Amino acid sequence: MKISSVPGEVRIAMLGLHLLAFMLLAYGYEHSVSVIYASEGFHYTPNDDKWLIALGLTAGLSILTPLRPDRASTLFYHLVLGLVLIPMLVLFHAEDQPDTFVAQAAGGYLLSIALRPMFAMKPPARLCVRPQALRRGFFVAALLYIAAILALGGGRFLNFDLSRVYELRADAAGNLPSLFDYVSPLISKVVVPTALVLSVLHRQYLAALAFACCSVLIFGLTAHKAPLFYPLLVLGVYVASSRRQLGLLLGIAIVGVLCVSLADFWLARQYDDDMFGWIGKLVMRRVFFLPAQLNFMYYDFFSRNEWVWFSNSKLTFGLADYPYDLPVTHLIGREYFDSESMGANTGWFGSGYMQAGFAGILLYAAVIAAVFRYVDECAPLSGKQALLTAAIIKDCFPDSGGPPST
Repeated sequence: MKISSVPGEVRIAMLGLHLLAFMLLAYGYEHSVSVIYASEGFHYTPNDDKWLIALGLTAGLSILTPLRPDRASTLFYHLVLGLVLIPMLVLFHAEDQPDTFVAQAAGGYLLSIALRPMFAMKPPARLCVRPQALRRGFFVAALLYIAAILALGGGRFLNFDLSRVYELRADAAGNLPSLFDYVSPLISKVVVPTALVLSVLHRQYLAALAFACCSVLIFGLTAHKAPLFYPLLVLGVYVASSRRQLGLLLGIAIVGVLCVSLADFWLARQYDDDMFGWIGKLVMRRVFFLPAQLNFMYYDFFSRNEWVWFSNSKLTFGLADYPYDLPVTHLIGREYFDSESMGANTGWFGSGYMQAGFAGILLYAAVIAAVFRYVDECAPLSGKQALLTAAIIKDCFPDSGGPPST
């Protein structure tokens, strides 16, 4: 595998940041997450024999991760490493999680990197959609989506209180047809955030404000927090992507938010005040450890039960029989959180394994490599590398569900 041609000091700095992130996560898990959230399944049962293995894998994966700043795929690989694989390696040691799945996840990740340059992707001759027309189309789509929810009676679930989202989410989702399971992520995580960046890029600030309002309204109607945060995330990535060494900036940001989380947990222990502890809960527990934990839950369940073999996908045209009585996300919610209403989503490691075991992970890796090769080829043609990087940011983040107590 060819390592990106970048200055040696950048590579060393990136390695140091990844190792530091591992150490901060390991410390935070032992002294805060496993102490405060033991009732939610975060148990500190370390296997000391796995400590050096986890640390070595972190270093190896860091060295083999591309650092080319002129590729949108660079962001994807660093987010997967920083937000999924490193937390999984911490749990590999801290919870004595199975080495088989860790090896499979690392293998799938490295395969996606190795295969990317092997795909011969030819972008369109020219990208002819005008930003203004695209922005208008996105605005119409967002308005139609909101209007459809209101027409179906979704207005009675309108809520802007973050503490009540899990209380209302199941009812809000049950009020909508199953088609919205596909439409909602597209609108809230792609259409609105991308249109917001387009508006800012072309200095259409009133349009940007309108899309921001759409995000808030979608959050209020669906009881999903993602519409609130993805526009800010996409905008932040756009600004960061306009600069060189995006991977390095991301590594510094991850270490920074982990330090803030640890400080917040420390303040929560020192002072009995509700204003402390929620940052650590939201960031270290929710963003880093819960998705990693869910990956292991998917492996645990499907290593003992029948794989899905894409029977829950339109790819099989309904010809394959789905073997379970609940959708997979709710099946995992029932098995591990004693809640059928919980949608325990996972990323491509858990999803690939549930479909076909290790072969499923490798298949997902190949598809991801092809997609990002195409994105990388389109970026120079569009002339907006930063915009294209920001537009695909939502696919870099694992989308995990949370129990009602979250």
